Amino acid sequence: MTRRAAETGFERFTNRTLDATHEEFSVGRALDGTTLGPGGALVDRLRNNSDLLERHVVEPELDTYRERTIRQFSILLDYVESDADLTAFEEDLLAHDNYMGALKPEVSADTRDAVADATLTRLARLAEGIEPLVASPEADFWAAAEASLDRTAAMALVDDAVRFTAPIRAFEGSFVFEAGLDPNEILTSRLLPSLPTVTIEYTDEAVRSMTTAEERIVGELKAEVRNRFDAVGE
Repeated sequence: MTRRAAETGFERFTNRTLDATHEEFSVGRALDGTTLGPGGALVDRLRNNSDLLERHVVEPELDTYRERTIRQFSILLDYVESDADLTAFEEDLLAHDNYMGALKPEVSADTRDAVADATLTRLARLAEGIEPLVASPEADFWAAAEASLDRTAAMALVDDAVRFTAPIRAFEGSFVFEAGLDPNEILTSRLLPSLPTVTIEYTDEAVRSMTTAEERIVGELKAEVRNRFDAVGE
C-alpha cells in the first residue's frame, strides 16, 4: 500500500467525520448565552444571518481542523516509514494537534502534560495499526486492510483513526474553542455603526457536534468492517 493510498483513506474518514460535524453544528446553539452588543442586538442580527456566519466562522474553523489533522497524520506516516523512535516526531505531532492548540491558557502544566501524553499514546496506537497497511502491496485502503488485518485489528484501527474527541471527555473543562469575527463583513447596512471585531466562544456546541458526529461515523465504518471481513470469512 503506497503512502498516498494510506493518506487518501485517512483523509476520506476525516472528511466524513468533519462533514457530519458540520451537519450537526448549530449556529443558534453556539450563540446561546453570547452577548455581543447592547441588549444582545448583535447576536440577534448574527442569528438572522446564520448562513453567512457559517461561511465566515464555522467553515474556516472546520477547514483549519481538517488541515491540522491531515498534516499530523502525514507526520505520523513519516514516523512509520522511518527507523527512528516516536520521540523524534513528538514535537511536530503535538504542534499540529487540534486539542493541544485548544487548551485554555490557564490550565496547569500537569494537565497540559497529561493531554500531551494521552495524545501521543493514541497516535502510537494509530501508527501501530497502520504499519501493516503501509507495508501491504495493495493500492487500495480497504484491500490493504483486508489483506493485512484481522477483524479485531480493523475495528481497533477505526477507533484509533476516527475517534478524536477522547481528550475532551477525559479532560473536561480544559479546552476552549473560539473564533474572531468582524461583524462588518457580515452585517452590511448603512444604518449600522462600524462594529469592533468580536470573539465567539463555541466550546459547548463544538463538543456536542463533534462527539455526535464521531459516534455516527465510527458506527458506519465499523459496520463496513463487519460487512467486508464477514464476507471474506464466508
